[in-house]
Amino acid sequence: MTVRIMARLAFVALDRLAHMAGYELLPLRKNHYIDAAETLRAAKQQGKSVCEYVESIWGQRGATAGVIEEMKKAGCLTSCDRVVEIGPGTGRYLELVLQHVSPRHYDIYETAGDWASWLATTYGPRVVRQPTDGRTLRSTPSRSCGLVHAHGVFVYLPFLHIFEYFEEMSRVCAPGGHVVFDFFPDEQFDNTVIGRWLASPDRYPVILPRAMVLKYFSDRGFTPIHEFEAEYGHSYSRYIVFQGSA
Repeated sequence: MTVRIMARLAFVALDRLAHMAGYELLPLRKNHYIDAAETLRAAKQQGKSVCEYVESIWGQRGATAGVIEEMKKAGCLTSCDRVVEIGPGTGRYLELVLQHVSPRHYDIYETAGDWASWLATTYGPRVVRQPTDGRTLRSTPSRSCGLVHAHGVFVYLPFLHIFEYFEEMSRVCAPGGHVVFDFFPDEQFDNTVIGRWLASPDRYPVILPRAMVLKYFSDRGFTPIHEFEAEYGHSYSRYIVFQGSA
């Protein structure tokens, strides 16, 4: 049995145990978890920021800044009192959002304890690590956030867990605030894309009907104001920026 297969089996076993306890293991690199201490050490040795290092090992140089630029273009990186991010992982987006938005409070819901601790220590006291159950944003007040966002999270979570988070994102978003996330839309998974994924060892993608996502948020008073694509895995995920009614 190869090391790769053993590592994958270990991840699956841990994921099942976490699921039984009501948690999800967040895959910070495709479907492979990367250790905080190891990553921080390697980035320091190479004289790179965490973002630069992570983008280099994933072959995604400039990808983070590209997403942030699209968010800025949509008008959702404006000053607000509170921001919440689901699954910030290595903090690539968190760092840049803090620079643009400068909120007083930045709640993070991250199930990877090592990364959550590092983010709270590095970017505190504004960044607060909230108790995470893999389904809710229970420690964030309703209608309190000018920006609610997630990156590379809803591409792999179980279907109903995604909609549990969608409900919570709708709840905590302030009037006129923005909800931003990416997912794999059904309309983009044609035979060519499916073939690319089948040719890889990765089996994590969860596909959502785009029309269903749009209707879900529309029924809750949100309007889609911007869409764009970002490279993810062996294809592209689609970002939608929603704005809540004032």
